[in-house]
Formats: sequence, structure tokens, C-alpha cells
Amino acid sequence: MRVDADGTVTARKVPTTPQDQSGGVAASLAAVAGAAPAADAPVAHVAHGTTTATNAILERRVGRTALVVTAEIADVLTLARQDRPALYDLAVTRPAPLVDEEHVVAVHERLSADGTALVPLTDDEVARVCAAVAALQPDAVAISLLFGYHDPAHERRLAAALARRLGPDVPITTASALLPELREHERTSTCALNAAVAPVMGRYLTRLAQRLAPASVSVMTSGGGVDALDAVARAPVRTLLSGPAAGVVAAGRIAAAAGHPDALALDMGGTSTDVCLIQDGRPQRRSEGTIAGLPFRTPAVAIHTVGAGGGSLAWVDAGGALRVGPRSAGAEPGPACYGRGGTEPTVTDAHAAAGHLADGADLGSGSLALDAAAAARALDALPADVAGVAGPAAGVLTVVRATMARALRHVSTEQGVDPSGLAIVAYGGAGPLHACALARELGCRTVVVPPAPGVTSALGLLLAPPRVETSRTVMVGLPAQADPHAQAEHLATTFHDLAAEAESAVADQDAGAPAVRWLADLRYAGQAHELRCPVEDAQPATLRAALHHAHAERYGYALPDAAAEAVTLRAVASGTAALAAPPDRWELGAGAAPLADRPITLSDGRVVTAAVRDRSALACDEVLHGPALVTQPDATTLLEPGEVGRVDGHGNLVIAVGGVR
Repeated sequence: MRVDADGTVTARKVPTTPQDQSGGVAASLAAVAGAAPAADAPVAHVAHGTTTATNAILERRVGRTALVVTAEIADVLTLARQDRPALYDLAVTRPAPLVDEEHVVAVHERLSADGTALVPLTDDEVARVCAAVAALQPDAVAISLLFGYHDPAHERRLAAALARRLGPDVPITTASALLPELREHERTSTCALNAAVAPVMGRYLTRLAQRLAPASVSVMTSGGGVDALDAVARAPVRTLLSGPAAGVVAAGRIAAAAGHPDALALDMGGTSTDVCLIQDGRPQRRSEGTIAGLPFRTPAVAIHTVGAGGGSLAWVDAGGALRVGPRSAGAEPGPACYGRGGTEPTVTDAHAAAGHLADGADLGSGSLALDAAAAARALDALPADVAGVAGPAAGVLTVVRATMARALRHVSTEQGVDPSGLAIVAYGGAGPLHACALARELGCRTVVVPPAPGVTSALGLLLAPPRVETSRTVMVGLPAQADPHAQAEHLATTFHDLAAEAESAVADQDAGAPAVRWLADLRYAGQAHELRCPVEDAQPATLRAALHHAHAERYGYALPDAAAEAVTLRAVASGTAALAAPPDRWELGAGAAPLADRPITLSDGRVVTAAVRDRSALACDEVLHGPALVTQPDATTLLEPGEVGRVDGHGNLVIAVGGVR
């Protein structure tokens, strides 16, 4: 996606290059540059989203990592938390730790819970640890010492000594620099994840910078902002949700521009669907998550993912029920309708057989034509008694939409938010085909389809501001009756130090004067978990009031006379985004699908004739009545009878579900 000085947006999609993803990025820039009105203008800045770190962990394609850890907690990754991933599954297994036991080096040193050195780190011990790590010949090193967030001196000494011994080509991650927060298991797991993907991400980002020079490069982080390339290379664990986060940022801005600041983001691609709650134009955020069963603590948008995509396979389980996903046909061989040897039915095949996708439509710039007959044959292989009276295509779509509806309820109803007051922002290659049906299921009244659904995540990269969050565990008591001055001075100093660090990181990106917000993780004494609360100042009374408000909002009551604790303080600095608002001038390329009206099958089995329109030919304020299909190179939107769509001033297709309300 390219944005020119006059505000025109040019969007194109190119095939990925798995052997070197930086090649695909360069090819995409060439594609938009050649199609842009100002093709001779140089590219000044590139904002990039990546799944390189995510895929490396999912595939365990990471560097050989050595973990240096305090001897008393040498098994911290193996022991994890004493909870059960599936309460009633007697055969449940936990994922293997990312670092093998043979690559864990125990250090004889020990800090107390307040940072006092109980067992000092001697020079002899440093030398022994360096020799043991060097013998492992690691690609990367993670250092996470017990209570290192209180005093990082031991971690820093080991890191400096190991750097001298191993040389500059072996990245070293210290938990005290990456995540100076309590909870040793999550902190150590995050540190190990970061170290493990550092070699992979370092090589990738180096190639990317070389291909894109002299343009500057920023990278999307999981928290919904962009950060400088060198900062991301040091902390690649912060990019685990890079791609989905960009889409959610764009969805929030698009929803707000369309007059629906409270919304649900629905991103459906080839293998999965990502959903997220958006309130007041901003996606919900969280401070922790898991990937492949491994916990990490980094700022992240609160995305919920289910295995429901266009390539998800339909199958029959042991009980004879029709299921869809999470297994996918992938790109090779892909759905049966791709004609690449696939024979198992997928969600895309259901759409092709139902007429939602045009038979013979160009799916690959002339190299791939959709085969509706092959899709029908694959679906006919499903047993008749599970396909449903409406037919196999309708049955598959009903099942996959049930999975997606559960995901949407998880981020709305289960969070105490009534979905009837939310719009659905549908994007991704397959999202607009399902959005109206899901809106009816949840009671949502409006669906918003962006101008280019297939590249909405790319738009999010330009709408996301530079964003850096810093944190530090303080464990300061906030009793109901106490002299607040001592606590206030310590809290204020910590807040200001964190803010200065975050501001400096944002200022380095030339993104304007940063805006800074303060957050505090607070809890009542005796509680095991905290509530994250925005605060205006460092006064203990302010923090207590914030905790009371948040606790009452979340649980329905507060404890105004109870002692409280400030556990972790945070500062979030944000700069100026490349785009101030979603653009209203798009150059999307000509539609490829035929425009003749055609019969389609609805989810209830009815066959109706749908008007087929090219998205690029729809004018502002034009109204479209269902049943209709709106086609474009990157997505197709389905309107059923009674649904009315209108193109707003930003190019969004805003659909009133079930008719005008």
C-alpha cells in the first residue's frame, strides 16, 4: 500500500516469498510504485508488519538458545504454573519448553524479594558460567535471574562477560532490560522467546533494511504501534501479533470514521479468523498472552483467534457431526476449486458452490481460475446425513459461522458488552462474505466493509502511531490510613523515569512531540492478580481511587477501607502516525470478476438472483440492495435480501443488516 503526497492510496497484493519474505516486501513496493500516480517519487518511509517471529516459534525454527538462570529456579520453564490447560482432560500434555534442559546453565547467586544480595555473584562464578555457555555454542543467550527486576546488576555483569566471550554475532537478552516485572515464569519465558527468535529476526530485518534502503523502516508491534527497526531487532518478542494488530488498529479508525466507534473487528483470512473488541475507536489491550502454549508478557491488542478461514477443511468427527477447521488446506494444494490437486472440501469451496464466488474468476493474475464444479464435487463427498437439508455448502457455512460467532461473543458478551450496540468491521480476504450473517446472529445492526478489505492490515501500519511502553515492578503498599509522602515521592520518580525512557524511544523516530500516559497495575493486599488502571498523577490517593473504580467496574464492588498495592508502573508514549485519518481516495485496480447477475444459494438453502457490482464502480452515497455481491480483486462482500449498503465519504460500504433501521 502506498500513500502519495496528495492523499491518494494505491493498494496491491503480491504472492509471498517464504524462502525470503523481504523479497515479497520489495516486490509489493514495486507493484504499488508502478501503479501509483506519482510513480517517480521515491519512497521515504516504510511501515512493516511481519509474522516472522510468530512463524519461527510456531514451527520451532529458532536459534539454539542457552538460558542462564538462578540455580534455585533452574527448572522454571519446565515447572511453569501449577494449573491445568484442560481441567478434565486426563491425557493433556504441556508443550515442551523452548530451551532444552541441556541448554540451561544454573548460576549460584541469589537476590532476596527486596533486591538484597543473599548470595553474591563472584568473578569465579561469572567465569564458570561463561565457559559453560560457550561450550554449548549457542546462537543466542537469555539471562533471567531470580528477582532481577529489583536489581539488574548481576544480569548486566553476566551479559557483559558473555558478550566478550561469544562475540557480537550472538545476541544476548536480559530479562531485567526486556521485562523488569515480577512473576519469574512469565518473565523467563518471555526472555527465552525473545532470545530464541532474535537470530531469525536479526537476519530478516537486516535483509529488509538493505532491500528498502534508503527508505527508513518501522515495524508494527503487538501493542498496536510501530517502533524503530533497531529497537524491534533487540526485542522481537514484541512482534508476535504484529500483523493482526495492524488490522485491528485500522478497524478501530475505520469504524470511528464511519460513525461507529464501538465495534467488533473481524479479520478472516485463509487459515484463521481474528476478532477484537473496539471501544471508542481503540482496540482493547492486554499485557500477556500465549503462543503455541508458551506464555509471554508484552503489551498486545486483545485479539482472539480461532481456526476458521477460507482454507479450513470440512470433516465429520467420530460422533458423526459436521466440523470445519482448524485443519486447513493451505496454499498447496489449497481448496478444491483452485484446481491444484485439492480434493477435501473447504469454506472457499462452499462459497464457490453457492455462487458467492464466480465460476472461472481469476484468482492469480491469469494463472488460476476458480473451478466451481470441482468445489461441488468435493462438497458432495460429505455424508448426506450431516450435510443438512439446505445442502453441503450451506451446512459448511453454517458450521464455520458458528465458530466465528463464538469468537465474537468471547470478546463482547463474555466481557459484559452487549453486541447489539456494536458494528462489525469486516476485512481480510474472506471476512466480508460472512459479516452480515454474523451480525444477524449476534444482533449487530451495522457492518462496515473498508474500501480494500484484503489490505486493511497494511492501512493499519500507516494509521498506527509510534508507540513505546515501559514498565517496572515497584511493590509499593497503599494503606488506607498512612502518611502518603514517602510513597508518592518514590512513585513519582519511577513514573517520570519510565516516561523519559519511553519519550526518548519515540523521539528517535522523528514522530513529533510524544504524548505520554501513565498506567498502574493495582490490587488489594492479598490478591494474586492486578487491574491495570490509567492514572493522572503519582499520589497514593489517586491510585487507590483508580483501583476502587476499576474493581467496581469489573467485579461489581470495591473495598475502600482495604489496604492496596501498586505492583507495576507503566508509561506509554505515542507519536504522530503517518496518516492522521483513513483516506478517502483509493486506487484499487479494476475488478476481475464478471458483473452479470447470477443465482446464489443462501445459508437457509434458498436460491436467489444476486446483483453483482464492481466495488471500484460504486460512487459515494450510492445505495445497494441485497441480494447482492460486491466484487473486488482482494475480497467479495455478500448482502442477503433485506440488507442495504451505502458507500460513505471514506469509501466504506456501510451495510444496515436486515434493512434500513
